[in-house]
Amino acid sequence: MNTKRAPKVRFKGFTDAWELRKFESIAARASSMSADPTLPRVEYEDIISGIGLLNKDVKLKGISKPGIVFNQGDVLYGKLRPYLHNWFLPSFSGLAVGDFWVLQPKDADSSFLFRLIQGQQFDDVANQSIGTKMPRADWNLVSKTLFFVPPSIDEQALIGRYFRSIDNLITLHQRKLDKTKKLKKAFLNLIFSQKLRFYGFEDKWKKEKLKNVLKISNERNKNNLFSKNDVISVSREAGTVNQIEYQGRSFAGNDISNYKVIKPGDLIYTKSPLKDAPYGIFQEATIIGIVSPLYAVYKSTDRVFAPFVAMLLKNDSNSTQYLSPLVSKGAKNTINISDAGALDGNLFFQKLKNKRNFIYSIQKLIKQLSFIKRNLIT
Repeated sequence: MNTKRAPKVRFKGFTDAWELRKFESIAARASSMSADPTLPRVEYEDIISGIGLLNKDVKLKGISKPGIVFNQGDVLYGKLRPYLHNWFLPSFSGLAVGDFWVLQPKDADSSFLFRLIQGQQFDDVANQSIGTKMPRADWNLVSKTLFFVPPSIDEQALIGRYFRSIDNLITLHQRKLDKTKKLKKAFLNLIFSQKLRFYGFEDKWKKEKLKNVLKISNERNKNNLFSKNDVISVSREAGTVNQIEYQGRSFAGNDISNYKVIKPGDLIYTKSPLKDAPYGIFQEATIIGIVSPLYAVYKSTDRVFAPFVAMLLKNDSNSTQYLSPLVSKGAKNTINISDAGALDGNLFFQKLKNKRNFIYSIQKLIKQLSFIKRNLIT
């Protein structure tokens, strides 16, 4: 085996080949537990997945759970469901609460170690996990895995700083993006509360049961035209996305012939409770693929455009208000409702003669906001 390799792209002044090192020679796992009330706690829910930033000031949380002690320069890696990419490089001392590895650099720069665990090789190894329902990265496997590492700490630090500057740029544009999302949400709230109307539309909206205006889709993957590579995850944040690309693996069983086929413009109801959506979420399908047979899939009719319904019910408050009279909760917080039962509620709609133009107007507004969003991050 070739134990040395020179990368094609280098910082000026560095010529030594990179060396193969076992991960355990790069990082050690900290294991010291504490319940010190003065130390801030970091939990899974505090980290922006895949970005490595905190979504709140954890020093203000005021919780007293015990955790693994970490210090500035240590690296936090979420070993539970490693495909979620919960990692963090703290600039303060605190406690890691939950299924974290607290990694302490050994003859390595901490910012380089933070980048190494985000690489494809580490991700592939970490996702060869233990367990099925609650998969965890296997330290015995990860620690023995070989990685190419610069022998110079200075080169490691430069690599770390380079990617940190990119992260700072992403953060800057993320803030602009967040503001645009708030603007979009405000417009949607104004439109669906009928406080804001497009010019030329004055008719009152009328109440309709969804079962009278939407069609249940019964299209299944009977002939296995779609494979596990085509399974779609439905996310509140990401919408409809390829499951393997989004979560790092497929969670489909061996038989996917009963999975439901979705096409762009379909309305999907997940029937899976989330923190702020106790009865599940609605999403518009934007790609072709298959989803779990537990999900409900609905199609447009000449009475209503399914993406119109999606725009209204994607709001957690709206969907909860709509679903709460319809859903019954079972053991272990399961949601008991049929595909037809989820259409038994009422929503307000424009009169049919104006609806297509109204929908076009809303879509045009959303496209304009999306154009702004794309330009903020390019």
